[in-house]
Amino acid sequence: MRHLVAVAEEGTLQKASERLFITQPALTKSLHALEDHLAAELFTRSGRRLQLTELGHQLVDHGREILRSVTDTEKMVANWGAGTSGQITVGLGPAYTVLLSEHLIQTVVQDFESVQLRLETGDTESLVSRLLDDTIDLAVCDLAVPPTGSALHVVDLPAQPIVALVRADHPLTKAEAPSLMDLDGFPVGHSPAPAQFASIGTGLAALTRGASLCLSEHYDALVGTSRTSDLVTLLPLNLAQTYLQEPGLTIVELSGIPQASMPKILYRAGAQKFSALGYRLIEHISTKFAQVP
Repeated sequence: MRHLVAVAEEGTLQKASERLFITQPALTKSLHALEDHLAAELFTRSGRRLQLTELGHQLVDHGREILRSVTDTEKMVANWGAGTSGQITVGLGPAYTVLLSEHLIQTVVQDFESVQLRLETGDTESLVSRLLDDTIDLAVCDLAVPPTGSALHVVDLPAQPIVALVRADHPLTKAEAPSLMDLDGFPVGHSPAPAQFASIGTGLAALTRGASLCLSEHYDALVGTSRTSDLVTLLPLNLAQTYLQEPGLTIVELSGIPQASMPKILYRAGAQKFSALGYRLIEHISTKFAQVP
């Protein structure tokens, strides 16, 4: 088909052979083989030029469509092998929905071709369960110890201390070396997902003045409330730093926090749908964490 289209577009065997980087006898033999295979005449000769028959014209039009399809197929296969195309579903814990969603979407739009990206949010337990069921391809969440016998592959990301994010003139900013106990009397908000918040919640429950405790997977709502009230939002340091781009907020480091954030990338390398694209996204996520101040 490439030979047929080239001759049709160039008009002579000489020009077509030069374009195809083959000899004229080889090109002539190829065209005769095509006509013999189809049992039809595709060209008539007029001097040194070849003219297409009516069937030849129709076949050239089909040939161009076939060649475009072949080129697209070759490109798709090459991109798949390079990890720049395909379908992938990424599960994100609440903190990493804020940290990574826009980054992953921008990465796909700017650096990848023909990718279908799906982002889902959930707590660690549900994300691990979906990984094991092959309903998501990789997950970014807080996890102290991967479940035994699960065949999950783990990429450790930099641990982050848990800090308090409050409005700039919050009373907590005036405390010397504030600790978890200094939250007594202030409403507190944090995500219910990371395991380390369970021990924080135990400490908060021991405080006696009965302030509100707000659990939410939507950090934007918690931080927005902290900007206009006494609410203390507890969150990983790298996530808190992203909110400092907005005015009216400040970070307060607390002593006595039981654990740090323990972000990990989890995936099943043996899962049928996991491809080179997944490994490329793992590289981008790891780079993003390394770049967060």
